[in-house]
Amino acid sequence: MTKTLALLMMAALGGCAQHSYVMLADDANGNGGVMLGDEGQRLLETSGEAMAIAGSGQPYVVSDMRRKTDFDRALAAQPALPERFILHPASSGEPDSATEQLLDGILLAARHRNYPVVTVIGHTDTLGHRAANEQVGLRRAQAIAELLRARGLEAMELHVESHGERNLLVATPDATAEPRNRRVEVLVR
Repeated sequence: MTKTLALLMMAALGGCAQHSYVMLADDANGNGGVMLGDEGQRLLETSGEAMAIAGSGQPYVVSDMRRKTDFDRALAAQPALPERFILHPASSGEPDSATEQLLDGILLAARHRNYPVVTVIGHTDTLGHRAANEQVGLRRAQAIAELLRARGLEAMELHVESHGERNLLVATPDATAEPRNRRVEVLVR
C-alpha cells in the first residue's frame, strides 16, 4: 500500500503530466482500492487506473507509454533497498571461507551505492551477564568493521554497535548457548 500511495502522490505532485492525476500502482490489486473526494465518492480499484485530481472525472486507464513518461524518472530516483548480511564469525576471530564470501558481498553491495551507509551490529546468545554480552557483541562488530576497512570499504558512514543478547535470531531462555545467536549483522543502505 505504501508504493500505491507513493505513486498517487508522485502523480499529483509531479509536473510531468499535462494535468495532475492519481493512479494506482502496479502492485495495487487486491489492496481494496482508494477512495477520492471529501466523501469518498470516487473509487480507484485496479492497477493502472487513474483519475484527474481537478474536476469530477471518471476513472480511466493510463497507457504504458504515459506511465513510463510520467513515472520512470521518479521511480528510478528511489534509493536501493537495504541489503542485509549475517555473519557467524569463528571464535578464533579469523574469518572462514563463508565469512570471506560474505565480506566480499558486503564490499560489492557498498560499491553499488552512491553514498553507502554501513551498519555493523554484534549479537550474542544469552549465556553470561547482559552487560558482558553487550561488550562481546561490540567486540564482534568492531572486528568485522576492521576487516571491512582493511579490505577497502568506502562508506559515507560506518556505524558499529552491539545488541548483545537483545534481538535474538533464535528465541531462547536466559543462560542458553545458541551458536546461531552469536552473529554479526551488516546492513548496507
